[in-house]
Amino acid sequence: MYEILSAPAPAAPTKKERREAREARRASRESGETEELSDDQWREKARGILLRQLTASDKTAKQLKDKLLEKDCPEDIADEVIERYAQIKLVDDERFAKTWVAARARSRGLARGAIKRELRTKGIDDETAAEALEQIDDETEEQRARELVRAKLRPESMGVDRDRALRRLVGMLGRKGYNGGMAFKVAREEWDERFGQH
Repeated sequence: MYEILSAPAPAAPTKKERREAREARRASRESGETEELSDDQWREKARGILLRQLTASDKTAKQLKDKLLEKDCPEDIADEVIERYAQIKLVDDERFAKTWVAARARSRGLARGAIKRELRTKGIDDETAAEALEQIDDETEEQRARELVRAKLRPESMGVDRDRALRRLVGMLGRKGYNGGMAFKVAREEWDERFGQH
């Protein structure tokens, strides 16, 4: 232990050495050659990639695996490192799904159908998605739809042509994943509430 502590720290690479190493890596990538690393070196590299990814934001196991494969990490090592991170709860698809549902419903006003499609593209299975989507019930979804419609109905110009306004509102809700029946009902009721007395 004393020898380790008293030994001089290895010299940091010079700017020139770092630049040469970057250029060598870039040339290797551009030539299409994969890096020749041992399994242990790949594990270390994979851990570094995952930590950078997870520092930026929470990710699903599929997103992380896609990133590792994009960096030419061998698939078995990618699976092994992700599994280890899942064991220590750094990768947790259930937590990701619940957080994603709450955030997308709140910030973007998305309905359950749209959020479920997003979760599927991120590698969340249908069962996990269904559990996470239980946070949103029919009443909550309708209330959010009403808030979105009220925000769009603020300008007086939306009261001029009822049919045109309803088409725009139903279209906006449809793009956010609300079903046609609910979208039309909410749009009609909110338009009538805002402009019907005029």
